[in-house]
Amino acid sequence: MISPISITSLRLPATFASITVLTICAAAYSTHSYAQNPTAEGVLPLTQVDSDTANIELDGALDEAVWNTLPAYDGMRVINPDTLAPASMRTETRIFYNDRGIYVGAMNYQDPDTLVARMSSRDEGVQRDGYVISIDTSGQGLYGYFLRINLGGTFSDGTILPEKQISRDWDGPWNAVTQELENGWSTEIFIPWGMMQLPQTGEVREIGIYTERMVTHLNETWSWPALPQTNPEYLSAFQKFSVAGIDPSTQFTFYPYASATYNNITDESETRVGADIYWRPTSNTQVSATLNPDFGTVESDDIVVNLSAFETFFSEKRTFFLEGQDIFRAGPRASGGPFGPITVLNTRRIGAAPWIDTPAGVSVSPTERNAPTELLGAAKVTGSQGNWRYGTLLAAEDDMTLRGRDAAGNQVNLESTGRDFAVGRLLYEDTSGGGRRGFGWIGTRLSHPDHDATVNGVDVSWFSADTRWVFDGQVLHSDVNGTTGSGALFDLNYRPSRGIQHSFTGNYFDDTLNINDVGYLQRNDHVMLDYRFNITESGLENLRSRSRYMMIVNQWNTDDRPVRLGLFFGQNMTFLDNTSLNMNFRYFPPRVDDRLSRGNGTFKIPHRLAYDLEWSSDRSRPLSYSARFGNAQEDLQRSNLSYEVGVQWQPNDRFNTELELEYRDRESWLVHQGGPRLTAFRATEWAPQWNANYFINSKQQFRLAVQWTGIKAKEDKFYRIDQTDVRHLIRTPKPDATPDDFTVSRMSFQARYRWEIAPLSDLFIVYTRGSNLPSDLGSEFQDLLFDSWSERITDTWVVKLRYRLGNG
Repeated sequence: MISPISITSLRLPATFASITVLTICAAAYSTHSYAQNPTAEGVLPLTQVDSDTANIELDGALDEAVWNTLPAYDGMRVINPDTLAPASMRTETRIFYNDRGIYVGAMNYQDPDTLVARMSSRDEGVQRDGYVISIDTSGQGLYGYFLRINLGGTFSDGTILPEKQISRDWDGPWNAVTQELENGWSTEIFIPWGMMQLPQTGEVREIGIYTERMVTHLNETWSWPALPQTNPEYLSAFQKFSVAGIDPSTQFTFYPYASATYNNITDESETRVGADIYWRPTSNTQVSATLNPDFGTVESDDIVVNLSAFETFFSEKRTFFLEGQDIFRAGPRASGGPFGPITVLNTRRIGAAPWIDTPAGVSVSPTERNAPTELLGAAKVTGSQGNWRYGTLLAAEDDMTLRGRDAAGNQVNLESTGRDFAVGRLLYEDTSGGGRRGFGWIGTRLSHPDHDATVNGVDVSWFSADTRWVFDGQVLHSDVNGTTGSGALFDLNYRPSRGIQHSFTGNYFDDTLNINDVGYLQRNDHVMLDYRFNITESGLENLRSRSRYMMIVNQWNTDDRPVRLGLFFGQNMTFLDNTSLNMNFRYFPPRVDDRLSRGNGTFKIPHRLAYDLEWSSDRSRPLSYSARFGNAQEDLQRSNLSYEVGVQWQPNDRFNTELELEYRDRESWLVHQGGPRLTAFRATEWAPQWNANYFINSKQQFRLAVQWTGIKAKEDKFYRIDQTDVRHLIRTPKPDATPDDFTVSRMSFQARYRWEIAPLSDLFIVYTRGSNLPSDLGSEFQDLLFDSWSERITDTWVVKLRYRLGNG
């Protein structure tokens, strides 16, 4: 049973008496109105041309006769900055379809001396000229696909959920080629029907199409229809086209793989073979499975030093789990938020580090303990029927043997039992009568001999017919080994006019809600009611654009104690020369901390201030810079100064390199030392990152990337928590002669060659090296850096070939 939400637990403290004045000011902005942006033009017929007649050779040159027989769509408007002015150059888009898929030819007129072509990894955000076509295959603004081809041949793609939830995790087997011309550049794109979910319908169906063009030397984005970020509509406002006679044949795709790994530390090698299988028996259903999967990724996570009580969220990188994942995202916060996502399904739990009880006197290295668990297999079914969409995911882990050492140094084998996972999702959506209404359920189940966890969630969504209001909500219930918990959350957005948005975010999670066996929630025992106001203006006299926000943070625990309060202001300005300046100021009233002690008491935190200033040069230039300075006061009101600089060099379209350097100086950094004891440290931190990319061509890349984090922390003051009352920390003398000083030195290095042999068919050769040094109080930073290279805990070579076969 879901616990009732106490209205008193959502009250605003006296510190926020000014909310009324601020809301009135925000409402005053809301009366400002912009001209209405151009809309789609009803339903247009899309031309059908059979494959033999079209005879397209995908080379980027629009020299086939069929292109001259098709209508050209233009009418692009400037959406970034969102002036909605007519585009200064022509963009002619021609589209036709047949039983294989959709063909797009785009002619982008432009002075060839102003073209910016830069190659990059797939989905990497780089300033360059590009062309986007997005397709709403539902025809009702329920789900779609985002496809971008950049000048030079680099792809970016993803899925779209209402209204503009774009996830670039998905990669599709579409293809495109670009050509530089004397009067601009052109592209040819082929999009197979088999890669997209299509609802079952009659002879004639509707699809939505949206086109977009990035013009880097102007730092502008154009689109048709004109749908700027400041507009509440996106997916539902695509231009509608009618297509007839589309009934794709059964699609079957087979991805065999072979990999070989060599460990330089243990002198051990391993080879694996397996496959992913995708079967689309109908246009609206897909069945997928993985056999003997190799879920060792060829991409490494960023280094994160986390000494807080909150878990760090890492996004999914494995292809099998990314395919069709959008159906399992129940609401916008499943895709992310200010404190990580709130999601019932976090697929990184599947194949995560094994659960194991370590006997007394036996030690297991962090590398061994945190190694991923191998999977026996996984299967997934996703699809739709009428207004209903559904998905299910099953996965089973293998048992593992971990190697430990006893006190005498002898090897001890420890057995770990694998976990079984089951996930279900059902969603009803309706767009009749305008707007959108949705109602769904998602459930997860984890089974293990020593642990059982079940979570159920019911979600609702509503998008008003006048496009001004958007509401998303979810109710959650968990049962972990017989302990039940419940909670609810909502997001409400109101956009009275383009460029103006009011957002309310709330939740109530009781102190026994636990979705983290399969999902992710940063904390339970949490009550929140936050408000944010945004205004975006474009075409100002001395600015290209300006964005401002005001935010009230109001978060409590279920004991009616504030755990995070704040009043935030910020402004971002983009100047006429495309440089930008971002400024933020944050005030935090007094609160309590009920998490840092790991269950050993709650203590009061005084009020604090934070501010930061960041400047960035024009990223479209071959050489660009950025600099940031900030001070976010520590919990004891002492300074936490951070300095960041970045340099990016892109001398041509095949090579780029980037260096980022962060330095942090912290006073009174509180770190838990066990029980009710805390130590305040004076700490310095260096965190450089460097990467370089060279492209033999758009399909072959060589990449070097290194990241290092070094911290030196010296004990300063000592405190304890009063476990009988909630009060400020109590200063104590040093508890023992052993110093609490510590150092951190973590390094990750990767050299990777990737050859995209064909769409979604890749050869990888990867060298990975990493370290996590034990504390060494006598070392200077340069010693920690050099030792992190020589004293490695990871040192492997991987060769992996994955090839796509089939008719999809």
